[in-house]
Amino acid sequence: MDDLHVTIEPGRIVTSTLVLRSWSADDAPGAFEIYGDPRSAQAIGMGQPVRDLVEMRDLLRRWALESSQSPLPQGLWAVEAADDGQLLGGATLLPFGPRDPQLVMGWHLRPKARGRGVAGQIGHALAHQAFLASEVDEVFVAAPARNAGSIAVARRLGMTAVDDLAWTRGDVRLEVLRMGRADLHKIRPGISLDSSYDPEGLNDW
Repeated sequence: MDDLHVTIEPGRIVTSTLVLRSWSADDAPGAFEIYGDPRSAQAIGMGQPVRDLVEMRDLLRRWALESSQSPLPQGLWAVEAADDGQLLGGATLLPFGPRDPQLVMGWHLRPKARGRGVAGQIGHALAHQAFLASEVDEVFVAAPARNAGSIAVARRLGMTAVDDLAWTRGDVRLEVLRMGRADLHKIRPGISLDSSYDPEGLNDW
């Protein structure tokens, strides 16, 4: 695979540097670095951080089951490095809520994976996954204003703010950004769902 390709496989999304695949209970130690950290849990709206590895393994099993039962293109994925298989974080593509079926993408990174452009690569991979479904015309990022990192990544992906979705998590109003199907092609000339794209500025994400 060259540096520009994204491949959608059954149960996996593969880029030149990342593999998004199903969660496993064996991922618990690395996942706990994210979901067991109070600051990370708050930033991604978990409410309470995961308490220990036992709870983390149980949660990963539930996520794997939920993902396997979710209709395409939805899912929850572990994100690993393509070259050495190290767990880098997690990714989600799910409806915002029961009354809001719009698909929202998210990324959650281990501390050592931050600041390396991984979030932007995940975002592009998830956009490919979302728009693989013919009925999906837009995908969103929703984050509290204090989660400046995710908002910045969304903007670098070319997403634009919307003000007609008053989404909240708890009592916190969320910043909502949108990417349309056509926007993906405009932002990265030559991008398509079954060929390569040039992730300009990749190392800055």
